[in-house]
Amino acid sequence: MRELQLLTDAGHCILGRYHRTQDKKDLDQSLAHFKRSLDLCPIDHPCRPAALVNLAIAKFTDLDVPISLFQDALELRPTGHPDRLSTQLHLAIAFLSRFTERGFQTDADAAEEMLIEVLDSCHIRSYVYRSAMVAIKTHPWHHLKEAPRAFQGRLPCR
Repeated sequence: MRELQLLTDAGHCILGRYHRTQDKKDLDQSLAHFKRSLDLCPIDHPCRPAALVNLAIAKFTDLDVPISLFQDALELRPTGHPDRLSTQLHLAIAFLSRFTERGFQTDADAAEEMLIEVLDSCHIRSYVYRSAMVAIKTHPWHHLKEAPRAFQGRLPCR
């Protein structure tokens, strides 16, 4: 367990450095730490979902990979799990990013469905709720004449 913690901490530290310097070697090193962390977590390990999320966040440059990893993590976090809603939020943001990049309507629809569930399940003052609102407000549909119907009552009037 100690090795898992050390690898995870090192991965986050190096990923932070990558975000500051944009040095690809840092990204590769961070990914290696997160992959090794995942290797230490068999399918039934309680830390496996977190290891999947960490790897997904580091791999956000190719959106198909983090979407798949977030989906795997979500499957391991059943309804009621304390981290399920934050995982759904990450997955929704990944879908929105891919929608923006590639224009797949199914991605926008999946993100909308997940964001609705997050908003309906979180306390209005929670970090996850506020983060979901930021995702909704900053996504391109917010700049259209109308946001999806599900969000119209939740968005501030213009």
